[in-house]
Amino acid sequence: MILDKNDLTILPTLARDCRTSYSSIGSQIGLTAKSVKARVKKMVGSGVIEKFVVRVNPAAFGYRTALVLVKTSHGITKDEAIKRVKEFGDLAYQVHHMGSTSVAALIIKKPLDDNSIQSLNERLKPATIINIAVTELSVSASTDLSETDLRIIKCLLLSGARIEISDIAKEVGISEKTTTRRLNRMKESRFLDFSLQCSPAAMVGYIQFVIPISVAKSHYHEVLERMYSEFQANILYSPSVIEPEDRLAFVLFGENVFVVDHVLARVNFFAGVNSADSYILTKWQYYDDWIMKEINNRLLLRPVLHRSR
Repeated sequence: MILDKNDLTILPTLARDCRTSYSSIGSQIGLTAKSVKARVKKMVGSGVIEKFVVRVNPAAFGYRTALVLVKTSHGITKDEAIKRVKEFGDLAYQVHHMGSTSVAALIIKKPLDDNSIQSLNERLKPATIINIAVTELSVSASTDLSETDLRIIKCLLLSGARIEISDIAKEVGISEKTTTRRLNRMKESRFLDFSLQCSPAAMVGYIQFVIPISVAKSHYHEVLERMYSEFQANILYSPSVIEPEDRLAFVLFGENVFVVDHVLARVNFFAGVNSADSYILTKWQYYDDWIMKEINNRLLLRPVLHRSR
């Protein structure tokens, strides 16, 4: 599929929140909701959009995230290296870069101690670990997710992130008003957000690249907004509830490596940025196994559903 200007405007909008309505997107670019819907359907059919993603904050379930940067060498593939990393926990996502590096976002209950890291190092040979960063994310709400919240999240995971409010309400057995209110609360409380997964191979004529940024916490929102003010038209993935508060990770697209170099140079001069790097993406994949397992376990402990209306 050859993407045109309108397609390339729709993708960043859905990347920031894939539940944005077709009519809202259409009003921004001068198209009808029907036309936007047809374009999105075509991008899904061609594989440009691989998945609409529900991103759930591991901290809401008492987990930490360990970002493991792995370098492969002769004798082990990237997929095999990630498979071995997965033996130490569940994956939130995995990323392959051009060259020999990959990243696994490992969902863990306890911090990795020296023995665990040594065991992981041994298990990965002949691949090597370049860096491990264990993060404890935050949620703004002090209360736990309710049974209704869990059922809403499960419905989103099973039926797709763009499922209509009316369908969620019907499935969960609550009113549309309550569904909307609880969904908005979970987004505002950093329990979850929504994005999309795009295929690097299917975006003909463009390359996808990730810019991981180490940022001072006091400058987090300033750097976030500046990225959007300068590069919004090129952003395919925005920082989410999965990311810690001193790091930002953006996936962007551009016509060539000169765009990558330009963006990286600009970002490194932003106030509050400690460091930034760039990697050409060849694969980005999310996993919902850990979330579904946790939700199902919690629902089993709450056999009686007290529905809120």
